[in-house]
Amino acid sequence: MKRIIALFAIIMLIQNKGTTQEIDTSLSASENIYVLRLQRSYSLGDGLNIRSSVGKVSFNQSLQTLYVVNSPNNFNTTNSGFSINRARLTMKGNLFDRKLTMVMRTNFVSNYQSATSGSRSFNSQLEEAFIQYSSNPKHTFNIGLRADYIDSRELRIEGEDLSFITRSVVSTSFDAVFDYGIRYIGKYKLGSTQMLKTYLSVTTGEGRASLQKNYGGLKYGIRVDYLPFGEFSHGGEAQMEDFEREPKPKLILGAVCSYNNGASSASGSNGGRYLYGDYLGGNILLPDYTKFVIDYSLKYRGFYSLGSFVATSATVPKSITGAYALSGKFNPYTITSTNQVDSSVRSNLNLGTGFSIQAGYLLKSNWGLGVRYSILNSNVYSAAFAGYDRNYSFVVSRYLAGNDLKIQAQFDYSQVKKGLQSPNNTANYGGQIMFCVNL
Repeated sequence: MKRIIALFAIIMLIQNKGTTQEIDTSLSASENIYVLRLQRSYSLGDGLNIRSSVGKVSFNQSLQTLYVVNSPNNFNTTNSGFSINRARLTMKGNLFDRKLTMVMRTNFVSNYQSATSGSRSFNSQLEEAFIQYSSNPKHTFNIGLRADYIDSRELRIEGEDLSFITRSVVSTSFDAVFDYGIRYIGKYKLGSTQMLKTYLSVTTGEGRASLQKNYGGLKYGIRVDYLPFGEFSHGGEAQMEDFEREPKPKLILGAVCSYNNGASSASGSNGGRYLYGDYLGGNILLPDYTKFVIDYSLKYRGFYSLGSFVATSATVPKSITGAYALSGKFNPYTITSTNQVDSSVRSNLNLGTGFSIQAGYLLKSNWGLGVRYSILNSNVYSAAFAGYDRNYSFVVSRYLAGNDLKIQAQFDYSQVKKGLQSPNNTANYGGQIMFCVNL
């Protein structure tokens, strides 16, 4: 019992942040001496770390609790609810002076649950599982399942490090997020300060559904990032808020192109959702999906701005004559016009353009303010992903320990697309409050 009491007292002592100190305690019991040594060096977000002479393994967990309220039709009706936005457990290990890294992450909330049934579905809990090798700081390779580099700038930032509770509708409409494949990262200095980063990606194009089956061909992508003023301080490129309060302007300009040879979902995130075939129903035929992205991120003395422009297009095989039901049965189309078949296939893809821009400022008191404007322009034959085509958001954040402990309140106004408006349905008003902690 004495040992338990002493151990509890020591745990209470190690709450001080940012210090490193050994604590020794000796307990006498039946002439035996027990010595316990702890390091008081834990910071919120550090996780549990196990170190050895050849490497390190860390375990981190994050939890985001959310309350949402929305009111369509000018507050005639109101809906609200509580939910868990993210509940993640991450394991990361590295060996040989961080040259070899293994990452595995699960999210126990099925935010990305498949709309399919039977075998045409995917594991909604496993988000990342990959192995990475860095021969030197300039060249890195990884293989496995992870969030890809060839999505918009917003997607490059972890959900725990966003300055808004949710990503923009442009990101949610066009970003495929997770996929399985092999990737390369290159970092090249241009002169004394300028830097060029290149990302090459060859993946399945099926998202996490590829862990069961790859229905189409492969997806090829490239991202090129140019940093004219050098790298951001302390990894600031991977966070939205300017916690480092960059003393000099930091800017990153990016361009992305990806080509999915045989897309079987709306944006490449849920492979196997839509399958088509030829006249005999013996061959699976799929449309090709192309995406272009231009984005940027700017930070300076607590101010940040981030923006993305996305454009997508598709090519539909002319020999498609029918579609497979979720049960696997092939159903020939009753329509015979090639243009009608083409339009039917495109109606299951997110096609069009999107633009999102946001900006915010972090006060020295660790209060953050941000505004965002997003617009979607869908192709006339595209899937109905742009029912709300203009979106305005405002967020207030209180950072108690950076992104590791924060409270956020977000307010949204979403305008119904003009062709879908009615006297009683013109916009949606929404509000969200989220508490986030990373251990």
